[in-house]
Amino acid sequence: MLTEKQKELIERIGVFHEHKGMQPLVGRIIGLLLVHKEAEATFEEVVEMLGVSKSAVSNALTFLQAKDRITYYTKPGDRKRYFRLQMKNWSEDLEKEMLEITKMKEFIDDVIKVREGSTCTEFKTCLVEFSSFLDFFKKEIPTLFKNFRGQKA
Repeated sequence: MLTEKQKELIERIGVFHEHKGMQPLVGRIIGLLLVHKEAEATFEEVVEMLGVSKSAVSNALTFLQAKDRITYYTKPGDRKRYFRLQMKNWSEDLEKEMLEITKMKEFIDDVIKVREGSTCTEFKTCLVEFSSFLDFFKKEIPTLFKNFRGQKA
């Protein structure tokens, strides 16, 4: 059973992911797997603990597996699947996600070119600054992770 504190935390994690564009249940499953004492749960436990339908859980777990956010394993003699978060490569995944964000620079630069001659100079200044930041950010991401790894050593 989940404590009230765990339930509140799962809800906060779910809302965070929902604001990032995910289905509400996807974030709540991530939250559940984060707070679960074994850091894993069976399909049935997810349904029971979150109080949602089997089909909704099935869809959310399929989505999370396709995004490589969770994995499952089985135990000998047990037909149940035990789902857990993919945490081993978190830094590589985060670095890749951060670099993906910087791809916006390409179309921001195209927007700047298309807007040549526009009288809205304040808007153009913001776009140029944003493009410049994305370029800076892209160059700094590897250093950020390198410094973090060096700090741990």
